[in-house]
Amino acid sequence: MKRVMILLPLLLTTAGCPVTQPQETPVPPLRQEIQAAGVKYWLYVPSYHSTDRDWPLVVTLHGTYGWDSPRRQIDEWKHLAEERGLIVAAPDLQSAQGILPVARAVWLKDLSADEQTVLAVIDDLVERYRVDKDAVLLTGFSAGGYVMYYAGLRNPQRFDMLIARNCNCDVDMLGGIELTDAARTLPVVIFWGKDDLKRIQDQSWAAFRYLREHRCFQVEHKEIQGGHLRRPELAYRMWRERLPERHRR
Repeated sequence: MKRVMILLPLLLTTAGCPVTQPQETPVPPLRQEIQAAGVKYWLYVPSYHSTDRDWPLVVTLHGTYGWDSPRRQIDEWKHLAEERGLIVAAPDLQSAQGILPVARAVWLKDLSADEQTVLAVIDDLVERYRVDKDAVLLTGFSAGGYVMYYAGLRNPQRFDMLIARNCNCDVDMLGGIELTDAARTLPVVIFWGKDDLKRIQDQSWAAFRYLREHRCFQVEHKEIQGGHLRRPELAYRMWRERLPERHRR
């Protein structure tokens, strides 16, 4: 047993979910820090960015460290960002843990801190760039789903869509969120691979059922081919259907 516990951190570090998207972009991602808030995040801004128009924003939330990271999230989205004209941000999270047990009080505290991180990143980008406040996608992968549901449903006015990509969810956490009329009308798509981990499948179904039972009728679910894969392209296609025509490249 001790040997397993010793090897686990190494496996988490060397394994992970590979980024298969193209990595060649005209400009590199940028590491950002909001010192006043103690927040760090990765950012990709297209090479042809200008200040003469508004830009759609994607905030993408990473899964468990070792399996995923904010840098991997920005790497999976940056080619799409360049191609489709998106600003993409990937904040550092504290509560994204889908493997090892964490004391619930500690996890909930981290979750609340991560909500503030997401909002601080958006505020920072709105101040520095011409972000279209009506075109902000919040998407999570794997354990990033916890923050996506928590921050998204508690602040529905800040987002025009939530997309859960093979995400963890905690129904007890959902039960602690006051679902306002704005939250109930916020479009949410929950998708997962039919060959994904049973835990992910079960939690995705549970999130869908809970939200529908609580009159969130804009929530959809999709089971797709494959396993625990990132699929930013699929998320973008789903979001693109809702974007104003001016943002559809």
